[in-house]
Amino acid sequence: MRGRLWGLAALLVFITACNRKPTAWDIGASVPLFETEVSLEQVDVKYLTSTPSDSSYVLTYDNLVYRYQINDLQTSDTGIDVSFNLRKLRLNDQTISNSITLAQINPIFRALDGQTTSIPAQDQSNLAPTDIDASAFFETATLDTGYLDITISNELPVDMALVVFELSNASDGSVVASDSFLNIPANVGSAQKTIDLRGKTVEKTLKGSIKRLVTLASPGAVLIDADKGLKVDLAVRQLRPSYAVAAFPTQDVIDEDVGITMYMGGAEVKTFKVATGRLKIHLESTIQEDMSMVLALPGAIKDGKAFYQEVKLPAAQAGGVSVRDEIYNMGGYVLDFRGKNPTVTDTVNTYHQILKVTMDSSGRKVAVGLSDSIRITYTMEAMTPEYAIGFLGQTLERSGPEKAGFELFKGLSGNLGLEDVKVNLVMRNSIGADGRVKLYELKGENIFDDRFVALNSWAINSDFYVSAPPFQRGAYTETIMSMDANNSNIKGFLENMPQFLHYDVESEVNPFGNVSGWKDFVFDDSRLDVFLRVEAPLSASLGSIILRDTQKVNFKSLGDMKRVKSGFFILDFDNGFPIQFGLDIVLLDANYQQLQALEVGPEQFVAQAQADANGFPIASRQTQLRIGLSRENAWALSKAEHVLIRYKLDGSSGGVKRLYNQSTVKVKARAEFEYEAQLNP
Repeated sequence: MRGRLWGLAALLVFITACNRKPTAWDIGASVPLFETEVSLEQVDVKYLTSTPSDSSYVLTYDNLVYRYQINDLQTSDTGIDVSFNLRKLRLNDQTISNSITLAQINPIFRALDGQTTSIPAQDQSNLAPTDIDASAFFETATLDTGYLDITISNELPVDMALVVFELSNASDGSVVASDSFLNIPANVGSAQKTIDLRGKTVEKTLKGSIKRLVTLASPGAVLIDADKGLKVDLAVRQLRPSYAVAAFPTQDVIDEDVGITMYMGGAEVKTFKVATGRLKIHLESTIQEDMSMVLALPGAIKDGKAFYQEVKLPAAQAGGVSVRDEIYNMGGYVLDFRGKNPTVTDTVNTYHQILKVTMDSSGRKVAVGLSDSIRITYTMEAMTPEYAIGFLGQTLERSGPEKAGFELFKGLSGNLGLEDVKVNLVMRNSIGADGRVKLYELKGENIFDDRFVALNSWAINSDFYVSAPPFQRGAYTETIMSMDANNSNIKGFLENMPQFLHYDVESEVNPFGNVSGWKDFVFDDSRLDVFLRVEAPLSASLGSIILRDTQKVNFKSLGDMKRVKSGFFILDFDNGFPIQFGLDIVLLDANYQQLQALEVGPEQFVAQAQADANGFPIASRQTQLRIGLSRENAWALSKAEHVLIRYKLDGSSGGVKRLYNQSTVKVKARAEFEYEAQLNP
């Protein structure tokens, strides 16, 4: 019994222990975040040059304000787009012969065949028609244009005073041709008439009818040959049908040897070497015969060979369309733009083209109508020059108001006092033509302080002329206008520390016209650049100048931020600048958007390095800053992926500060957190 009581007591103790609340424990954690080093050499190495004498910096900085690229002279897309239908196809010129014998004219002559007798004058009408097989011409054709030549030869021994002849389609009796022939002498005399077949439908089975025949009496007894009579020759020529079922002959449907002119935006080009561009060919046909095309550009040369292409297009299926597309890369071709025959007519912007399209006959009879067509398209597309030679035209372009970045002060704000400064307005021309530049306005914008300072200088509203460089890739000329404190407000302009330049500029190519005699040139990288070149010893009075550094962090690896009780963001500085820093610290998300700024008190700053009497740093100084982190910071910490540190150079001690390339500020960052943990015993 006592054992059972002890077991029940143990069970109650176990159940009670399971229902207790967990015990709270405070747990501390310290985790390194990043190390970084900030120096003028790192931030502005492309702008700063160290002077050998004392290792201080001389600032040299070129900032592009405006660029004009004349390789925008890209040619317009040019070529041909032609189509033709059956109107441009022709049928063969052919002749067929048929005879109407004396026995057919009058059966009585069959009984007299081989006898000699006198033949009286006769006048007969509506003789029996004779079948004529015209299948050698076509099965059927409705003719848009064409001619029928009817020749009647007299094999009779008597003169024919009148023959009225009619040709009709056997199927429906529709008349194809009808005409009268007069005074045809006996024994192989002949007469001919031409019938216009425009709009006529002609079938392969025809009827030839003599509607009236008037013959004179024979001069005496003549030999009767019943198998001789009238010979009818039917010759068709220049037949172009609107519909036909026929065997079309092999024929050239397009044969061009011409000059094609391209629009060049006002430029007059003699030679054009293609950097990029293509030639597109598109063929389509509904005609049931093979087609072949030859395209030659005698003035387009690459590796010593002229451009030449043959393209085949197979016959279309009945009721279908045959299509072929080809694309040729024109890069590397040198195009002679002086026209078809430059030794005779030297022109511009025109290349020589030979285009020949042939329908290859299979000998089969195929049906073709006006709804059938062949279309040929070829296009010179998006042609840009590796170089071009000619007259580049007189182009005038004004750009403004426009805005350009000024990277020298991209990450800086505050107050800057420059000891000495020289700025050149540089116009660099690598276009092979003379030019003119006029600067109407130049303003600097400080986006942090919302300040604008306009440049006041004789350079504003003045014309500057630039000359053409020699014909060589990368060659250029420079026209330079110098500004300093004596002839402009350039010192105050730069002390505003602009991040953007607002400009209004005008550029003109060939202001004096075609003075080169079509010897202008342009390469694919040719341009006219207008930029500011800043040259100054980096000696400055500094007032809260700001350097910026952004570092990636991962607070998520520190655990559940919801359990953060308190913490510190700890920064250990080793400052080699002879200037003390204040700090701003901002948490940023993955898109560099601000989440929260940490509270840095005014008493928290980075102490300046020790310096000699000349301001040269001789020993760095260490400072540790502990930035408190509250529970309320936890949500921002959990989302933060970057930390932005702004170093505010404090120049409040006054005087001019000289900055040196040895100066750096080294930073080690870590975080300390105290977590509240809930643990079961």
